[in-house]
Amino acid sequence: MHTLTHKIAKVTKNYLLARRGTGPRPTDAGVCFVAGLLLLCIHFGCHKQATSPHAPRLEIDTRQTQQLCHELYGFNTNMMSGDYGYLDLDFVALTKALRPKTLRFPGGTVGNFYHWKTAGFVKSEMMTTLNAKLNKRNRGNYVKLQRRRNGKIDFDEFMQLCSKLNITPIVVVNLWTGSPEESAEWVQYAKTKGYEIVHWELGNEYYLPHYVNKYPTVETYIARAKEHAAAMKAVNPNIKLSVCATPVAFHKEGWLLKTYQRKWDEGLAADTSFYDAFTVHVYAYKAVRDEPIETMRGYLFGWLHFAVDEALDYYEKLFNPVDATSHAATVGATSPSRKEMWITEWNIANPGNRVANTQLHAMYIGDFFLKMLSMPTVTQANFHVIAGPGKGFPAFSPITPPTPGTFWKYGGEPSAAPANFNGKAIQRAVYPIFQLIGEAFAQANTHFTLTLHNPPTLEGQLEYSGKQIDGMQAHAIGDAERLFVLISNRTGEAHTPQFVIDGKRLKGEVTYRYVANENLAASNGGNAEMEGSGAIEVRIQEWHGNADKLLIPKNSFGILKVER
Repeated sequence: MHTLTHKIAKVTKNYLLARRGTGPRPTDAGVCFVAGLLLLCIHFGCHKQATSPHAPRLEIDTRQTQQLCHELYGFNTNMMSGDYGYLDLDFVALTKALRPKTLRFPGGTVGNFYHWKTAGFVKSEMMTTLNAKLNKRNRGNYVKLQRRRNGKIDFDEFMQLCSKLNITPIVVVNLWTGSPEESAEWVQYAKTKGYEIVHWELGNEYYLPHYVNKYPTVETYIARAKEHAAAMKAVNPNIKLSVCATPVAFHKEGWLLKTYQRKWDEGLAADTSFYDAFTVHVYAYKAVRDEPIETMRGYLFGWLHFAVDEALDYYEKLFNPVDATSHAATVGATSPSRKEMWITEWNIANPGNRVANTQLHAMYIGDFFLKMLSMPTVTQANFHVIAGPGKGFPAFSPITPPTPGTFWKYGGEPSAAPANFNGKAIQRAVYPIFQLIGEAFAQANTHFTLTLHNPPTLEGQLEYSGKQIDGMQAHAIGDAERLFVLISNRTGEAHTPQFVIDGKRLKGEVTYRYVANENLAASNGGNAEMEGSGAIEVRIQEWHGNADKLLIPKNSFGILKVER
């Protein structure tokens, strides 16, 4: 720096002397050098970056804290297609890199047909719902599992994985083709084996019309759920049980039409004596296939910004009516009468839309996760799904061949990309987002207070057209040694924020790891609508430098690491 300063002074002095005719004429290169430096000084304030008074300002107070809810960072597993087994080397390696805190077994719908003793399924039971598509899918997966894994999804292998990676399990019991005795024996087996399983779900999505031949009303479900609950808690009274609530509050367009779902929820809320939590599956509708992806940006973040809070208010008032009048006072409450909310499946809607496996999908995933960090009533969450075939829902999946006539019809897979495991698996667009979250959660135990001032704005689309949305979301987590600021930039513009920690402007060296792309449609292998480029386009990037030089890229999710 001193040499550079001396050179600037020397060239400037020679230039001024030459102008007066008393010194050597400076070279053209020297004049250009000074002129360029003057322009840089004008632009950057002589190496001091000017900050707009309207720039986003993130104020973090490390003295106001709460315990970080690690159970929000989990995945739903669904291995019925047989593409992966819980102890397969590639599955273990790719899961380990994500560092999940919880995993759900044996998955969602498959849990309604799974028999833990035989570690599998009964062929005749796979076609017993009233939904032809579901029956066909169940039967097809049954055949695949028989061919690839001898029909087995082994519970002990799942628990070995959980033990190996220090993961908390959550288990779905079978209330469709199973019995209360079978569920109780499962709890007893887990207890005998020393498996520490606290979270158990009483079936999966029985409010759907697929299941009305057995559960025509919520009362019929409650009666059966009570039998399972009594048998299970007789074996282990310390377990927590969750019932199947509906997602109706998250879908305003169906609110008036879906009176059956609202009556289902009201019935569950009227009889809370036998369960500890209610499960809601949250998918961002709608699955529009003809709208531009830029329009879907405004819709998805509009839905997150407006609809989610309204939905949470519905469930809180319904299942915890006393607490709902003083919501702030109930944050972190552990009253036995209080019902926890579990979101054991969440994602975008329908893997067959143009958002699936794109940069926008990745951005939405990071943003939804940050939204969950501000939901004190939610104590358990699992992304759907960690692995499986296709280019829509999974965090990682096998390479999809370009087979005409199949749903995932496009090829373009990055067959030799670094993200692959032995050339067999693809890390889809959401994977690097979860990898960043996993890295931070592995080193954090505290959730700090963060206030965001002057957030950029984004205009909503579709039913949120004309409405202004906050264009940025952020949370701070960490421990006594380090701080992680998780930042979602929903907008198509870059921003230079200010960071203030405990009243002091953040200075010095920081590291920012992020996922960003100029193109919202960038993907890791394409999707059902768009052919893949044959490259890994959605990936982690890293920047290291002085905090006041940090630029938050457009279309991004990232994590700023600060050593304390």
